[in-house]
Amino acid sequence: MIDVPVMMPEVDFGKDDLSNLHEILDQLRAQGPVSPVNFAGEKIWLINDYKTVKQVVGSDEYLSAPEANKVFLGQSMGNVIATMTGAQHRLNRAVVANVFFPKKMRELADTMFAEEAVLQAETLAGRGEVDLVADYTRRYTFNNITRLLGLPREDVAVLEDWADRIMYSFVDMDAAISAGREMGEYLLPIVAQRRNNSTGDVISLLLEATVDGESLSDDEVLAFCRNLFPAAIDTSTNSLGSSLYQLLQRRDLLLLLEDENERKVNSVIDEMLRLETPLVMIPRRCIKQIELGGYMINVGDDTRICITGANTDPDEFENPHEFNADRKNKDMTFGHGEHFCLGTHMARRVLETGLTTLLKRFPEMALCEDRTVEIIGGVLRGPKALWVRPNA
Repeated sequence: MIDVPVMMPEVDFGKDDLSNLHEILDQLRAQGPVSPVNFAGEKIWLINDYKTVKQVVGSDEYLSAPEANKVFLGQSMGNVIATMTGAQHRLNRAVVANVFFPKKMRELADTMFAEEAVLQAETLAGRGEVDLVADYTRRYTFNNITRLLGLPREDVAVLEDWADRIMYSFVDMDAAISAGREMGEYLLPIVAQRRNNSTGDVISLLLEATVDGESLSDDEVLAFCRNLFPAAIDTSTNSLGSSLYQLLQRRDLLLLLEDENERKVNSVIDEMLRLETPLVMIPRRCIKQIELGGYMINVGDDTRICITGANTDPDEFENPHEFNADRKNKDMTFGHGEHFCLGTHMARRVLETGLTTLLKRFPEMALCEDRTVEIIGGVLRGPKALWVRPNA
């Protein structure tokens, strides 16, 4: 139980829009790297500077990702990788890494991701004003995941509803649990069919993949699918929306994305994600008492590692709220250590393809000057809406 007064008691990171998130994090960080704050009506510890985040994010010795995620993900998604430890964790990470390796993601960027970006971009043609969040970013990223898993396009609406309910488990856990059950009932016969009749999609590849003779069970594949939909979709939708906003303010950055050097392209993408990280914070639960930032964090305490705070720490990044693709510092967007995000390569390729395809199709696209763009969210963060004129 956290028995100290919260800082900024008027702010709730789990419920409020927090359009001024960066200002709030800067103010908290100025008082120390660790802050007691409100989250969905409860007290949590927020770790908010680069040095301390790096210290704890890659290890579960004191602040455990699996123990936290059993509460926040396990109930709705099942036994996903983020809840696993030991041999099961190593097997699942190795199998998934084999499916989502860089070469495969580059191939998909040139085929599936590009095809989907073109399809969604064409729906904007001839329209006066459009909201890119509703009419492009979400449809593009959701359809990519649906196609990756080999699921029918006509089921997108119900899949989207399940994904939304699962992702916001911290707001309504009962709705998330029922969505996870319904998604499992939908997916189980598909998994059973693909185990005997591979169709080359990600579900089939996960079922076929082995590491040292070990393969994934049906339940592990189901859990991965439940995790992939909401996690990949929300982060990809938010990152694409925020990055489009940055590019539409600075079209010169698009030239950097067209560089043939993949490392340079990744640097541009990483910098856009550092400036506006789509996943603000990740959960941890204290399993071994530790002193951080002048506070004693006790066993059972709910803790959040603030990726956005680490990524904008002025002690690590000079002029942290300014774009600089030449930074050499490693940001924390995709994690660190054994919890480094397995979807990194896919996320970069989805984002790169979605950005370049849209802005090449509409080279005159411009923001609607009479509509304010708000980047919101204290957990998942992106533009609420992004109104543009495609043929300005």
